[in-house]
Amino acid sequence: MKPSYLFFLSLLLPLTAAVAKAGPVEVEKLTVEGRVSPMGIDVETPRFGWQIVSRERDVRQVSYRLLVASSPERLNRDIGDVWDSGEVRSDSSQWVSYKADRLRPNTTYHWKVLVATNRGRSAWSAPASWSTGLMTDANWSGPWIGLDALLPGETEDLHSQIAARRFRREFQVNKPVRRAVIHISGLGLYTLYLNGQRVGTDVLTPLPTDYRKTVVYNSYDLTALLRDRNAIGVELGSGRYFLPIHNPEETYRVRFSYPKLRANLIVEYEDGTADTLSTDRTWRLSTDGPVRLTNEYDGEVFDARLSMAGWTSPGFDDSRWLKAPIVSPPGGSMVGNIAPPMTVYATEKPVAIRRFGSRYIVDFGTNNAGRIRMNYTAADGDTVRIRHAELLAPGDSTLSCDNLRSARQTTLYIGDGKSRTWAPEYTYYGFRYAEITGVSGLRETDLCRELIADRMDDALTGLVIEEENGESLLDSIIANARRGVRSNYKGMPVDCPQRDERMPWLGDRTTGCLGESYLMDNHSLYAKWVRDIRDSQLPDGNLSDVSPGYWQLYSGNVTWPAALPFACDMLYRQYGDLRPMAESYDAVKRFLAFIRANRSDGALITYDRYGDWCVPPESPRLIHSQDPARQTDGRLLASAYYVYLCRMMARYAPLLGHDSDAGFFTREAERTGAALNETFLAADSYSNGTATANLLPLAMNIVPASSRAGVEESLLRTIVETNGTHVSTGVIGTQWLLRFLADAGHGDVAYQLATTETYPGWGYMVRRGATTVWELWNGDTADSHMNSGNHVMLLGDLLIWAYERLAGIRPDEHGAGFKHILLKPDFSVRKLTAVAASHPSPYGLIRSAWRRTGRSVEWDVTIPPNTTATLHLPDGRVEEIGSGSHHFQATLGR
Repeated sequence: MKPSYLFFLSLLLPLTAAVAKAGPVEVEKLTVEGRVSPMGIDVETPRFGWQIVSRERDVRQVSYRLLVASSPERLNRDIGDVWDSGEVRSDSSQWVSYKADRLRPNTTYHWKVLVATNRGRSAWSAPASWSTGLMTDANWSGPWIGLDALLPGETEDLHSQIAARRFRREFQVNKPVRRAVIHISGLGLYTLYLNGQRVGTDVLTPLPTDYRKTVVYNSYDLTALLRDRNAIGVELGSGRYFLPIHNPEETYRVRFSYPKLRANLIVEYEDGTADTLSTDRTWRLSTDGPVRLTNEYDGEVFDARLSMAGWTSPGFDDSRWLKAPIVSPPGGSMVGNIAPPMTVYATEKPVAIRRFGSRYIVDFGTNNAGRIRMNYTAADGDTVRIRHAELLAPGDSTLSCDNLRSARQTTLYIGDGKSRTWAPEYTYYGFRYAEITGVSGLRETDLCRELIADRMDDALTGLVIEEENGESLLDSIIANARRGVRSNYKGMPVDCPQRDERMPWLGDRTTGCLGESYLMDNHSLYAKWVRDIRDSQLPDGNLSDVSPGYWQLYSGNVTWPAALPFACDMLYRQYGDLRPMAESYDAVKRFLAFIRANRSDGALITYDRYGDWCVPPESPRLIHSQDPARQTDGRLLASAYYVYLCRMMARYAPLLGHDSDAGFFTREAERTGAALNETFLAADSYSNGTATANLLPLAMNIVPASSRAGVEESLLRTIVETNGTHVSTGVIGTQWLLRFLADAGHGDVAYQLATTETYPGWGYMVRRGATTVWELWNGDTADSHMNSGNHVMLLGDLLIWAYERLAGIRPDEHGAGFKHILLKPDFSVRKLTAVAASHPSPYGLIRSAWRRTGRSVEWDVTIPPNTTATLHLPDGRVEEIGSGSHHFQATLGR
């Protein structure tokens, strides 16, 4: 059934209803550092944000007043004893910097804001809060504790395995408590308990980093859990800190050390005094618990017979436990909660369970990343074995595990005869299917799949695309992309969730980070990741192609480390946050200087490591093409990216107070661009005429004006005639493909490329049963050695094109963070009859829903308060509009 226009208009109704309940002007969604009520952050100068809600149109903020107080009581009396900004004449409502005395560590601050607008004043907002962490390493007390050695049965080899370490400490509280907060980091991964209860809902904490440079800690308020007599318990698994694969011959792998713990529990009393309980030798340590072996790639072994009832509660007998040894620190600076931890964001039941003798094959319907939680009674000594895989082997009765490489992806649960609900704690698996043995009569109610990813809001990021005959295949493609992106957010953006890799490759996210920002609020994750990338930089300026640098791959390549400035640019463009670029500016500058000094011959950049990675090969079994006609010269790729990055730096230099750099970078771009044209441009085509060879100079505006039409014609001929309107680009070219075609007036070609159901293309993947995006265009036929079924690198600019060109929502180049919005859909795609989309910008929800009937177009848009928009209608009219909901009618131009 074809969706009605009312369906598309319904995407506008939730916002309208919310506004109808509000007063003339109200303030909501208060954030600190882009997050709602963050706890334990170490930012010395935090920045505030808020959204204005109003039923009025064209609402613009003219001033604000912001109060920060030391207590809710003072705030309620309108006393900003920490900071009273006074009335500030400004339209800024995001990234407003704190300007008062230095913040204190381990302190909760309370704040609120009111605004004046051209449509009236608001009342004070509802109060919000945030808390600081310990701020500096000097404010920590107590050493790291643990065991810097292997125990019998543990291994450090190609399948490293280590038992979980358990720590506990009892303590008394003898007077009324005002507040109790723990700051904690357990490496590799930890779970925290107090008085028999698990603290929080975080999983796989702390976030992964290069622990030699940065160690993330988390902060939790324990006030409500404290009693007179208390017991704290912490369990550590291996995570990335204890190397999952240890092969001394592979020198690129970084070996850290053995699991260790550091914590400060600060108890503040109502009488104004405080006590600090720190990790030290008074803590007790045991490795005799039920988590016998942990390895991120291989899985977990849990022996329920070794469960320790009450070990996290007061009164447990730990007299046989070790006194916790003091161990060497990891080396990195302690940094508080720089992004929200991971969580279980969804729970799913299987869609099918089939029995084959003593084995069960469980199908969850989609490929994804997480773990299975069992609710089952296993007899004493019986072993339940759960293997995970993305695919079934021919015959559909066994798992296909070839593409996992050495990763075992297996959970072992040894029963004790008691009923227990249990899931592995220190790993996750990429899978659609699970093979379960050691059980009988398995029912759907015995298990579920818990999906794990970083906390981030993906509500109201919908996109619906309709063709004349119904729903577009593009809807399914974007659903696959959404599933795959979320699967690969694991405290860092990783390449895959299933095999023995799961690495944060930079090249996968160069433009990918921008497309992903339309699917969910990824600000905190990428703000954290750019720090990881900076941590990988060598003194000479070189950057690792993998960051955090679990694999030390300093190839001196341009295209992969370009993710650092690209991610910083995304954070400013999409969220208005300039700080990541400000903090990374020198790192990017040193990297470009390294490239110029070590990878150039005159003006041309002469080295490239990866080429146009994973271009569709000439044989269905190949991973990489061997045909020179399909390969793009690496010198062209490197030089084009160098030009683009220099122009980006020239644009940011004056914004960051580096005015003198702008001219230098502009000259560098002109010099290398001229060399690129002189070397590769001939007869209206670049190099050997691959789609990527002609696309990059066009998309990056390097082509001389006199040659632009001819090069564009060559590109179209390659795409349409030579390749039958199929994708013929790899990772690099695909990052620019669809946007360029749309902007050049070839929207129909872009749409056909995006939705073709034959090989190679995203639509082909869907028609072949994919529920995520493959690593290879020929992922159904290529060799399994490098053939992940859940990758994002081939998404290229598909998501950006869909939201920005089809729906038409994007930030104006002079309106970072959607302060000024450009609404410019590509109405030229003849197959499309309607597109509706929404994007939760920092200022509020942006919506665009248009429908074409014959040559008539109806278009409804909603713009959040304190923003403006330039709207391009299909008849050529350009409208400047303010906030509110607007309806337009137009006739398609010829």
